[in-house]
Amino acid sequence: MTGLGKLARLWRQDRAGVATIIAVMLSALLAMIAAGVDLGLLYTTKAELQNAADAAALAGAATLITWDASNHVSAQSDTALATAQQVALANQAGGVSLELLEQDVTMGLWAASAAQFDPEHIGPSSNPDYLSACRVVLRRDSLANGPVGTLFAGVVGLTQVPITATATAHLGYAGDVPAGTVDLPIAIKDTALQGGSGPNCGESIEFHAEGNENAEWTTFFTSPANDPHVMDYLNGTLPMPALNLGDQVNVTNGVLSNNVFNTLADLFQSRGTDTNGDGVADEWVVMVPVISGGGGASTATIAGFAHLKITQVRPAPDKDLIATLECGMVAPGSSTGGGNYGTRAATPKLVK
Repeated sequence: MTGLGKLARLWRQDRAGVATIIAVMLSALLAMIAAGVDLGLLYTTKAELQNAADAAALAGAATLITWDASNHVSAQSDTALATAQQVALANQAGGVSLELLEQDVTMGLWAASAAQFDPEHIGPSSNPDYLSACRVVLRRDSLANGPVGTLFAGVVGLTQVPITATATAHLGYAGDVPAGTVDLPIAIKDTALQGGSGPNCGESIEFHAEGNENAEWTTFFTSPANDPHVMDYLNGTLPMPALNLGDQVNVTNGVLSNNVFNTLADLFQSRGTDTNGDGVADEWVVMVPVISGGGGASTATIAGFAHLKITQVRPAPDKDLIATLECGMVAPGSSTGGGNYGTRAATPKLVK
């Protein structure tokens, strides 16, 4: 064979080898593309399923309780379940409307420190104190909504993939309030309410100027905290501001003027409730911020919010206020995040 013939035969052999390599590479490339398409489908479906679970959990938690015109709360477990199921059904994952099984909805008391449900208070309850979280599990599996069908993985026997998503929403205690929600320029010390570890409902609150009071005057973000500025908030010259957990507010436990206490006593009579029909107010339920710090300092930190039932306001020479801690109420427009001082939030947050 001539040199030219040998070269031609070598070229034919190389060309055949290259074709084989290209065929193998194309097969691998097609397999990778197919796998990428299926993985993309699964990831997208999983994300849609998680978004739907988040929405259903938040909707369920937001409707665990309801409240009346006086902001006293009551439980509504059935409404929470129905709402979570309705929200789930309004969503899709992989083009499938989502049925939320009743067995996949858990509600009960959320133990925030342990990041789990209190084992002694799981399930529907008529007591709103035991309803503070809703967990949902949304499925695309054999139990509900069907597994996700693959497009190409069937060639290796994987025609369907089950997917689940879990979300937990916590409806805890008020951590912020809109402007105009707080009723008085008075802040309760958290040490008077067990430091947030659990409210002592009905706890007596005394406000006076003898150095051992468990509340202080506050002028919020207005400085300094003095008699004229307190008066501005009492008479409405300055509007009550929006407050958030962690805000630094100005406080004073000094002896304020007779005019301030007289104005407070007048507010008690004009806004309070006459419970025995004698024409004189006997109680006035107000919401105030709870603070940590204070105690002689000029500023304190917002730790949460509480409702007080004021039963007595005495101007000079006594200059004091007597109240009790009122639990089982809600702060409309508030979000979860504050300490447990008996005042619930209106809006939940995702915790897990």
